[in-house]
Amino acid sequence: MTSLPGRFERDVLFLGKGEIPLENSGREVPHLDYSGEEHEKLSDRDVCRLSEALCANNKFVGSLELQGNGLTDLAALHLAKAIEQAGSRNITKLDLSDNKFTSKAGVYIGSALIKNPEYPMYNLTFENVYLGEDGLVRIIEAVNANKNILKLNCGIVTDCGLEILAEKLQTNTSLEEIIF
Repeated sequence: MTSLPGRFERDVLFLGKGEIPLENSGREVPHLDYSGEEHEKLSDRDVCRLSEALCANNKFVGSLELQGNGLTDLAALHLAKAIEQAGSRNITKLDLSDNKFTSKAGVYIGSALIKNPEYPMYNLTFENVYLGEDGLVRIIEAVNANKNILKLNCGIVTDCGLEILAEKLQTNTSLEEIIF
């Protein structure tokens, strides 16, 4: 099995050329799994490079798993650029669990999804992330605007957050599953 940095470098090279990444065997990469481990993690700068490559690519469509990398709001800002780009459609499932995000990450990702309400993401995960009230509100507004999002894990939610969920999701008819 190729190391996380090795897979990442390989995939960014293909994505940046507008191609679908290929495994060493020549088989297409069905999803981008960069789940961080104790000794191998991506940085915010790596996510910036990945986002730039996704902006240049209109062929890859699949999930992006970035959980457990210790990423900050800067990584979310870069990802938002790839999501909000008109006509983009790369990420169908985004897992941002177990990172060092604050409310800004929710605001960035939520705003990007609102700017591009046809983006085909169906699953968004912030497990073990506290997005605060501002981030949670923006993510819920995004779920309400983007009818493709069917599953949401909004991370750690306080009592006030539960009230926000109850209020903001009253009219939502597309969300099938919510986890907190």
